[in-house]
Amino acid sequence: MNTKTIMIFVAVTLGILLGVGALLTQFSASSEKPIADIAGSSLHAQGEGAIEIVEFSDFQCPACFSVQAPLKELLAKHEGKVKFVYRHFPLIQIHKNAQVSAQAAEAAGMQDKFWQMHDKLFETQTQWQGLADPKEIFAKYSEDLGMDMAKFVADLDSQVIKDIVAKDALAANQNRIGGTPTFYVNGIQTEFGQIEAKIKDLSK
Repeated sequence: MNTKTIMIFVAVTLGILLGVGALLTQFSASSEKPIADIAGSSLHAQGEGAIEIVEFSDFQCPACFSVQAPLKELLAKHEGKVKFVYRHFPLIQIHKNAQVSAQAAEAAGMQDKFWQMHDKLFETQTQWQGLADPKEIFAKYSEDLGMDMAKFVADLDSQVIKDIVAKDALAANQNRIGGTPTFYVNGIQTEFGQIEAKIKDLSK
């Protein structure tokens, strides 16, 4: 290999390395860039505050269930500082009843009972997650929560409800969310265990 060939090889290699470095730098910077519209239309929000926590969740996800109690404690502790937004991301590839449970929550929302059904679905997760068709038990939940069961059943499979869930799932996929629960604090993806520290930093 002559000197000219070596110089060309070195220049090409250096160019590739610099290009990769630039891409990695850009990716790192973008991962910390707040996503302005991560809360979407905020159909399901609790609390008021300058700090916005968005959760993408799946009612059949065991990890999502396990975080419910500490999440409620966190929100109660920082009441007045935090706005919490719930968004659907049913992992239909591994949770066969994730989609219909999200629809059940939205059908309840049509009667202003979203949060009541939200809690009921997580509390009873083990009762319906393995059912071939959980719609009957979801209808019973609607009755238990004081809803018009006939309306709930009609809404459950409506296109309006499916579109609401699909819009959230699309946002999750567009932001390359890989699992649930996934949290964002003021538009920046944050591990649940780091949310407390993030709130303290933002409250200074």
